[in-house]
Amino acid sequence: MKLFDSLTHVTRDGSWCGERRYDASLARLLQDMDEGGVYRACLVAIADYVDNEIVIESARAHPERFIPIAGINPRSLPTLRRVEAVVAEVAAQGFAGIKLHPRMNGYDPLDPKCIAVFDAAAEHGLVILLDTLFRRRGLATTNAPDTIDYIANACPDTRILLLHAAGPSMLDLFEIVRANPNLLLDFSFTLMRYAGSRLDDDMRYLFSTTDQLITIGSDFPEYPPARIVERFQLLSQGIEAHRIENIMYRNLERLFAGYQVAAR
Repeated sequence: MKLFDSLTHVTRDGSWCGERRYDASLARLLQDMDEGGVYRACLVAIADYVDNEIVIESARAHPERFIPIAGINPRSLPTLRRVEAVVAEVAAQGFAGIKLHPRMNGYDPLDPKCIAVFDAAAEHGLVILLDTLFRRRGLATTNAPDTIDYIANACPDTRILLLHAAGPSMLDLFEIVRANPNLLLDFSFTLMRYAGSRLDDDMRYLFSTTDQLITIGSDFPEYPPARIVERFQLLSQGIEAHRIENIMYRNLERLFAGYQVAAR
């Protein structure tokens, strides 16, 4: 089985979120990709945690393997005009998309500056990778499906990969994705985080009925790709091969069709 991994990260010194619990080096990622049958991956920055420079450098060094995704923290930008300028800069640098992480960067996903990123991304042909696990201490947000429903309708031309499928709210989110052709559900992290819970049945149902709307990934260095493939095989037993292929790589191939980062 081959995999187009929806979510991987690397850091320049190999640390992860300031710790050495995981090896987030490029060398380790390439090794784990080979061991897990990953032929291509989204290599994703996180504003204030994984810098854009290491992501674009790594992608240019391995253009056949990586789709570079920049990190932006709209909260740190002073004006809507500056938001638009930063998105334009990211596009000019050769990134294929933008990662937004409201929880780690401490902002409401419905903040006007965040919505401005979605609008500007559509203008420049960039894909948004949105972390949908919004809950954090000290900042209340509406439930994830309602938030994403608002964003999808406010920014109908923006292509959005919904990272982690909103966890326990995945079925509610699925109904919104069905109604919006520019949305895709991603099950990185969620595949492992909720293993053994009632969500296993929800994931099996979605994998068997909505294969053209779903991707999976490792969230490296949180999990090695081989473990994700093993877990997906367990949940997808009996599902037709063409559905499995859509989920494992064809949907991301379509999402990033025609994109190739310039080699260094």
